[in-house]
This record gives sequence, C-alpha cells and structure tokens, in this order.
Amino acid sequence: MKIQKVLKTLLVLSLFVSLLFTANGANAASPKTAYVNTQTTLNVRSAPNTKAKIVGSLSSGATVNVYAKLNSGWSEIFYKNKKAYVSTRYLKFYTTIKVTKHTYKGLSDLSYAQVSGMKNKTAEKKINQILLNEAQRSYKSYLAIQADEKRDKGETWCTEFTCDYEYITSYKVKYNDGERLSLLVYDYTYEGGAHGMSYAEGFNFNSSGSRVKISNILTSKAKMEKVRTYAYNYLSKHEPTRDFVQKRSDVPMNSNSQFYFAHGGIYLIYQEYDVAAYAAGNPVLKIPSSIYN
Repeated sequence: MKIQKVLKTLLVLSLFVSLLFTANGANAASPKTAYVNTQTTLNVRSAPNTKAKIVGSLSSGATVNVYAKLNSGWSEIFYKNKKAYVSTRYLKFYTTIKVTKHTYKGLSDLSYAQVSGMKNKTAEKKINQILLNEAQRSYKSYLAIQADEKRDKGETWCTEFTCDYEYITSYKVKYNDGERLSLLVYDYTYEGGAHGMSYAEGFNFNSSGSRVKISNILTSKAKMEKVRTYAYNYLSKHEPTRDFVQKRSDVPMNSNSQFYFAHGGIYLIYQEYDVAAYAAGNPVLKIPSSIYN
C-alpha cells in the first residue's frame, strides 16, 4: 500500500510539472541555432518582457543557441552563463550541420571534427576526409615534437630549462547555417621558452563540400586591397592593434590570409604578433560583404 501511495504521489508531481511547463508556453527540446536578424542590435533581458532589465545585447548576425521558445514571443538563451531572454521575432532559425568531436588515435591533445546529417552525402564525405587529413597531419607533427623532447632531455642544458614539449590541436565551430560551415583549427606548439605559439586556420566549406579559401571570396587584387584598406582604417585606431598598425603594409592581406564565414561578410583571422602583442592572441575583424562585392 505504501509503495502504491508513493507511485501515485510521483505521478501527480510529474503531471503538475508537465502542466506548469506547458502553462509557461515553453518548447524546450534540443537547443536550436538561430542568428540575430536586426538592423542594429538585439536587447538581451533578464525576463521575457519589455519591462525587464536589459543585461546586454547581441549584434546583428550573431549566432545564438535557443533553449526554449515561449508562446509569449520570447526565446530563452544563455547569456554570460546566465538564463536570459530575447524577442523571437528578431531571430532567424536554421537547421545546422551536426559537428561531433573526435580524438585522433585516442590522444586527447589531438581533437578534430567530423560532420553528419547533411542531405548531400557526397559533400559530407568530402568534408570529413579533409578534416581527417588535417588530423593525420597534426599527428605527424605531434610525433615530431615528441621526438624532439626525447632528444633534448638527454642534453645537460635541459636540466636548467623545461623540456616538457607540447603539441595540441583543437577546433571551434564559428559558423554553421546548414549550407556553409566554418571551423577554426588551432595548432599549439611549445618547445621551450616563455610561451608556446599557436596558428589558427579557417576550414570553410560550402554546400558541395568544397573547401573555400580567401581567394574564392576576394577574387581579385583590387578586392584584396579594398579589404586591406578597410582593415587598416579600423586596426590603426582601435586597441589592442593600433600600436602595431602604423601603415597599410602592416596589415597582412594575401592568398594565405585566414578567415571564417559570418552573416553579411567574413571574419579575418590574424596570427599571433601579426597586428598585436602576443597577449592579444588571434585578433579577428569582421569585413562586411559590401567592402568586397
């Protein structure tokens, strides 16, 4: 009898929670990805109403994960690690490509991405092969660093300096709208000294699975120079780059320049020391498509 009472109590509580959830009008399945579709910025509020405190803002084109869409016309997100709300009318939703994390040969220092869920399976296979090839290249570099560490630890000077070398590969998904995908792959190497060095490379793909390089976006020297001028005008006036960028030639811009997709343009990626001090890491700058189209 006691067990039956407990089960009945649990059933009642379950129904109550379900009804409460429905009353709030939330649809909290797996998070959906959207981007901000406004002319300026979108206010982020502490509660789902226009009188609630504004806790921040999202720029036009910013990507956001929506955890629940409320019937009241608001969407629940996480902003600065806290639950917050934005108006759903200013969001545009899309179905993204699924990206999963893998480790090459089970090595936690060598992570790489693989994709799934694409309608075009040929494109999906092409993307996965390119990313796997990059992981294999990273593995060769990893083995080379290990060999250097083993060699140097036999030297007498190694007792005075650290010889614990590192090679780490990681990635971040920077853009994913179901048609185009951008991954930023980082290679970090440490072989002694004050700090290691990282190289950031954009792996950008279109719907056919082909990798897109900067030369596919900036298809002429004139377009590249327009972008360089735009970048110079910005970087020479803003922190932390203005002390490093004194003239146009201080701004790297060539067929090896790295980037990733953005709504309404691209983001240029600068390597460490390119346009700022080491502490600035890899600065990025959004280039509106109007500059190069």
